[in-house]
Amino acid sequence: MSLAPKNSTSQGKLLGYCTNVHAGTDADSILANLRKCAVPVRERLAIDRLGVGLWFSQTAAKELLQGDRLEHFRDKLEQMQLVPYTINGFPQEDFHQKVVKHRVYQPPWWERSRLDYTRDLVRILDRLLPEGVSGSISTLPIGWSSDLGSQADGEMKCAQAAAHLLQLAQELDELRERTGRMIRIALEPEPGCVFTDNASLRAFYERYWTPPAVSIVQAARAREHLTVCHDICHSAVMIEDQSQEVLQSSLLGIRVGKVQVSSAIRVPWHSLDASEQQRALEQLSQFAEDRYLHQTMVVDSQGNRRLIEDLPLVLERHLDRKSHAGTVLVSDREWRIHFHVPIYLPDWGYIESTQSQIKAWFDLVKSRPELFDPDLAYEVETYAWGVLPDGLKTSTLDEGIAQEIAWLASQF
Repeated sequence: MSLAPKNSTSQGKLLGYCTNVHAGTDADSILANLRKCAVPVRERLAIDRLGVGLWFSQTAAKELLQGDRLEHFRDKLEQMQLVPYTINGFPQEDFHQKVVKHRVYQPPWWERSRLDYTRDLVRILDRLLPEGVSGSISTLPIGWSSDLGSQADGEMKCAQAAAHLLQLAQELDELRERTGRMIRIALEPEPGCVFTDNASLRAFYERYWTPPAVSIVQAARAREHLTVCHDICHSAVMIEDQSQEVLQSSLLGIRVGKVQVSSAIRVPWHSLDASEQQRALEQLSQFAEDRYLHQTMVVDSQGNRRLIEDLPLVLERHLDRKSHAGTVLVSDREWRIHFHVPIYLPDWGYIESTQSQIKAWFDLVKSRPELFDPDLAYEVETYAWGVLPDGLKTSTLDEGIAQEIAWLASQF
């Protein structure tokens, strides 16, 4: 199997993974982590070139843009036979501090520092990309929704965020005209954010980036350079019909600029008896960790949906309860949890993954290829390896990532 850009068996797709799973704090530590993990992944897959979705903190990005450090970084990637084809620009600060939670949504797009950081990422990607290759930068879906404040403050903040992104679209258009390089920003809907789903993203486009709010030229730039990062885990948590969402977005001229191939947790409570529910709750408690936010969609017995901010808030109502005389502990129909689990796992114990949604995505791509750009970037993004329960971890990180990429390649 070859995953090289031009001649892979995955229909010419360059496949890779998001390296925020072993993020470094500066250029040297990033290169050291790539050498330690990405190179062994490439060797395990027996491929000539491996795609790497890079992540740089704001500090690391500024460091790379000094002197000839970026050229040195590019040379080292070439020596390791790693192809930098996309950047994850969602987390702006340290993604592996002891507690991340809501900090990952800072700063929001209505703050100037988010625009300046993303501009730095554009400069980096433009100089790292191989000649003739397009690039993508996934980014924050504006901000965490409760940070908008009052209605008046929220309207002001959204308008400012829209203006910052429209300015960036103009700069990307000028870059393409000047150099021929196409780089797209891919806004990534995430449960609980301003773009909590694709529908809220479309509403934002229609309000801020569609005439008469903007000129026809500005609207065209937005559609060309401000795209969607479709995270399959996020979509699954929100229980979206992916084909309908893509179709509705395409009717508005909104394209998918990047796909993060990821899988969430699903617990089908309605199909479990009392003892099985007890074991499922015990399993779930291993995922209620302190570093990342794990938004949970609760679907009750009537089919009503409610998004809870974090898994521990859902579990605390059930963990101390015991089943008596076979009575069930959880009356809900199902839970879907924002926890990125290895994409090759369909289930474990009494818990399932949403792997079926990854397969559904590729069924859509095969049946409606006209909806997608031929150079659409695919990136495995299981950043949670470090906080997975021991039973789901592989002996080494590179072993697990290689299994994920091999499984992904089999879907094309």
